[in-house]
Amino acid sequence: MADVDPQHKPDLAHHVRQGAAWLSASAEGENTAALSYAALELRLAVEHLAVFYWATLLDRRPEEHDLRDIGSFKRVEHRIYELAGHQQEIDGHFEFMRVVMGALKINWPLHTPKIGELSKYWHECSELCHIAWPLSCTVSEVRKTAFSALTDIAQSLSAQVSSLGWPVLKDAAFSDLRSRFVAGEAHADDVLAYVRRTGLWARAEFTDGSSPQFVGEPVAPNSSESDT
Repeated sequence: MADVDPQHKPDLAHHVRQGAAWLSASAEGENTAALSYAALELRLAVEHLAVFYWATLLDRRPEEHDLRDIGSFKRVEHRIYELAGHQQEIDGHFEFMRVVMGALKINWPLHTPKIGELSKYWHECSELCHIAWPLSCTVSEVRKTAFSALTDIAQSLSAQVSSLGWPVLKDAAFSDLRSRFVAGEAHADDVLAYVRRTGLWARAEFTDGSSPQFVGEPVAPNSSESDT
């Protein structure tokens, strides 16, 4: 069990790594107790990721009443939808940001959060944390199904925690363009025309105290460029 960390860590990928370590120790599901521990860690990973999305969208220091939301995955899920809109709006926002990242030639991964999918993962992991799992895991097919499901969840969560996160726009004009893009009233060409007309650059800031770094290739403003 050398790969299982005996202490919790605050980084977003911690519980994903823990889940993967327990899956590795499960001998493809034959060690059923290891699958239970994998399910617990992956459920924590889902909750951590959801809280990360919520805190990013909140875009301010949480107050005491905000912190009560993280006591329930369902409440966090609802708060994400309240702040970001339904899944179609979330999909549009991330597609907009991928257009912008393409203009800046930033090749970092930016995965679209699928909140309903996270909820599904949470419930699947929870099933293996209840007594029905130990009582049914003597059946070979049950073990194989559980191992396969948890492996898929671990892979999906690994991709999501390695993503750039959830970009939040603060410029009013840019946010308006994003809203029109999401509504289908603007398209990728309109976004690129706006970027070329106004100019754009990007800087990465880190939570570990590292110095900020410029990323991608800046786009110089071109006053002759007009939106279409």
